[in-house]
Amino acid sequence: MSAIAIATFRCNPEGRSALTDFLSGEEGLSVTRTYEGAIRVETLLSNDSDDVILYEEWESVEHHQAYVGWRVETGLADFLSSNGIELEIAYLTPTDI
Repeated sequence: MSAIAIATFRCNPEGRSALTDFLSGEEGLSVTRTYEGAIRVETLLSNDSDDVILYEEWESVEHHQAYVGWRVETGLADFLSSNGIELEIAYLTPTDI
C-alpha cells in the first residue's frame, strides 16, 4: 500500500514566492515526480496564509524519506532557512473506509 506525505512549508510572502519559483523550476517538482518511488505530487496554496502544501503519494514512507534526505544533501535545508521557511511533514495511510 502506498504512503501519503503532506509537506507543509510555512512561508512569509517572500518565502512563498521563492519556494514557488523553485518548485516550478527545472530542479523543482519535475525532479521530484521522477524520483524513485514517487507516484503523485500536487501543489496546494493556502487561501488563509502564505503556506505551500505538497500532497505527495509515494510507494512507501521509506521512499519519501530517502527523497527528503537527498533534497537535504543537495541544499534544501539551506534554501528553506535562508528564505525563512519552515517545513513540517506528516505521513498518512490510505484506507478503504
